Amino acid sequence: MKGRKSMFGRPKVALALGGGAARGLAHIGVLEAFEKHGLRIDMITGTSMGAIIGAIYALEPSVTALKERFHRYLESEEFKETHLSHLIAQEDTDAGILDRLLQMAWKGLFYTLVVTRRSYYGKSSSQQNFAFMIDDLTFEDTRIPFCTTALDLVSGEEVVFSSGSLRRAVSASCAIPGLLPPVQDKGRLLVDGGWIDAVPVMPAYRLGADVVIAVDAASTLEPCGGLESALEIIGRADGIARWALSGERCRKADLVLRPQNDGTHWADFSQFEEAVAVGRQAVEERLNAVEHLLRRSRWSLLWRNLFKGNLSGRRN
Repeated sequence: MKGRKSMFGRPKVALALGGGAARGLAHIGVLEAFEKHGLRIDMITGTSMGAIIGAIYALEPSVTALKERFHRYLESEEFKETHLSHLIAQEDTDAGILDRLLQMAWKGLFYTLVVTRRSYYGKSSSQQNFAFMIDDLTFEDTRIPFCTTALDLVSGEEVVFSSGSLRRAVSASCAIPGLLPPVQDKGRLLVDGGWIDAVPVMPAYRLGADVVIAVDAASTLEPCGGLESALEIIGRADGIARWALSGERCRKADLVLRPQNDGTHWADFSQFEEAVAVGRQAVEERLNAVEHLLRRSRWSLLWRNLFKGNLSGRRN
């Protein structure tokens, strides 16, 4: 048997992590549950928030270290200066008249900024935040194979990054249109990969995975609110299109985990522990299905190898 590859190999398992901004923090809980149950992850693909979490974990496969990185960031001046809380829809009917006026003024300012320049946040602010989150390393430095995706506004094509600067690729994958500036790269103008590949399942197969478990933390279609302005109607139509795209991409996965965030606003990072817990719960509820999938995949791989071995023996 010396020199021959064992027929009892283990299938390579990939996690495909979707976006969702604050809702995507559930990915941390998914990784935590995988660690708890000894479920090995051989590779990771990620889009948007999934790209941030996937990249950090691929560099250092430790949920403890991942949580520490996020806690430091959420307590940092860089994060505080984003004023993300101002983007959260305020539905408090008991708010005083001054609060309501301030909310209206902020909303008007936001709309003005996004229609008069490329993005709400400037390039320097964006770079500072990604520098805090993602180390200035390359894909080749990761301990777990990793890739991420972005959308090229020029060609309309998906761009998959698996080599080169990790920080630059993640920045492109997270460049939410209108909110963060597009990333220029080799003649391409790149924005958030969630607009072309909401949950990057196929890139995981192309990376070499035998089994792909998708994590869709933003799969719920929001209740339809007031549609009083053109921007609100555009936003609703866009939300429906991306919800449908997410479902289509997930159909190609072997298993889909859908953490239920119960309407958490995408910009609300104040519920960190709750979001992580939702991810853990998503795994616990489907644990039998995950373990069954991995057992079935091991047997499938064994039979494929036996079949190849028999063919090879006959030829010799």
